[in-house]
Amino acid sequence: MGPPRRPDRRGDRGHEGHDQDARPRRGRAPRRPWPQVRGRARLVRRGRPGRPVHRVPHPPRLRPADLTERTRGVLLAALTAIAVGITYTDQAALIPLFKADLGISDVQAGFLPTALFISAVITMLATATLADRIGAKRMNVFGVLFSLLSNLLFAIGPTYETLLVAKAVGGIGSGMAFVGGVRYIAGLYSGTRSHFGQGMYGAGYPLGSAIGLQLMPPLALAFGGWRGAFLASSTLLAAVLVVYAWLAPTVQRAVVPGDIRDAAKDGNSWWCFVQHAAGFGLALATGSWISVYMLREFDTSLVLAGALGAFVLIAGLFMRPLGGWLIARERATTVALMRGSQVLNLLGLALLALPGRPLAVALAGGIAVGVGVALPYAAVFNTAAASLPRAPGAAQSLTAVGGTFGAVVGAPVMGAAIERFGFSAAWTVIAVVPLAALIGTFFMRGEERFS
Repeated sequence: MGPPRRPDRRGDRGHEGHDQDARPRRGRAPRRPWPQVRGRARLVRRGRPGRPVHRVPHPPRLRPADLTERTRGVLLAALTAIAVGITYTDQAALIPLFKADLGISDVQAGFLPTALFISAVITMLATATLADRIGAKRMNVFGVLFSLLSNLLFAIGPTYETLLVAKAVGGIGSGMAFVGGVRYIAGLYSGTRSHFGQGMYGAGYPLGSAIGLQLMPPLALAFGGWRGAFLASSTLLAAVLVVYAWLAPTVQRAVVPGDIRDAAKDGNSWWCFVQHAAGFGLALATGSWISVYMLREFDTSLVLAGALGAFVLIAGLFMRPLGGWLIARERATTVALMRGSQVLNLLGLALLALPGRPLAVALAGGIAVGVGVALPYAAVFNTAAASLPRAPGAAQSLTAVGGTFGAVVGAPVMGAAIERFGFSAAWTVIAVVPLAALIGTFFMRGEERFS
């Protein structure tokens, strides 16, 4: 008895009738449809196949999204910053080698980076609006090209005077590349806030400087001396130049009526000058002496002293993007971030200058300065551009000069104070720079005030 069998002889599976809406017997719910399975995979238990695994849906097909044009441009621009940053410190690690080869003194060796920075300042002022006229990408390409020519000339230079000229050429490249890179990032964002992008780009310079210190000695050992090291590092710059020129997207030119004279008349641009002097300038000035300070004051190991000195410079690798992220996510305003950073700088310098301070306090002071000098980088440069819409490149060039000026002047001033009065006096003297920047935050307008 019971319901008749279906033509396929499989029965009715416990249902009353053949209708789909028929009520199931024994209170069991009708079978639900399941996602398609790949196959009848079987579990293996103790060497024997077990029951088949049913109802395993297909995993979603996830494909990595292609890099957006903006992301690709930011990463490639940061690559040029790393390449140019290498030229800041490449000679520092090889000073004993070319001193012995050319018979130059410590003072003469010290003038090599000075030639680079002075040339960079002149170039930034002279080419303040060039990126807006010829295109930011093209100007950045020219900057990396000059840096490459500087390295090649340094490698084959027969005299000390040739090395000075080579570093001056490198300063031209550095000035053009920096201004071109900053304007390039702004062009990628097409008028929107470019804080995180600027932070990523700015992080390339301290990273390149650190690579220059670590890379050149092994290259000198591998390629037969300091000349071979500079030739080998030139191949890296050439590769970056080709990759950037080929793959980086082009940004639209922004023809503006103003120039560097307009920036010189703008008070807010000068406050940005002071802010960057208390950022990049203070980082180089304190980084030049903090390792010596740790060795003399606490008799620490060379490794610990060098690590703290490197942290002041390398902190920018992480803190510059972090500062840009904080502004982009509206966690802080530009002026608030600048003000907080300068307070952190003053606190760190006070801990370093404190008489009879223990080692832990000095370490905390050095870390505070390392963070404070790097956080407001993107906020400062975007505020400079917003301060002068008729010449944003000129305002950013003037701001960049502030950092170089702080480095060139701050380091020797600290050296003179150390020689006459000691390290506590040196930290107190250099604290004038972040103090002036802190006062300036109560008079300047942030980027938000111009939008």
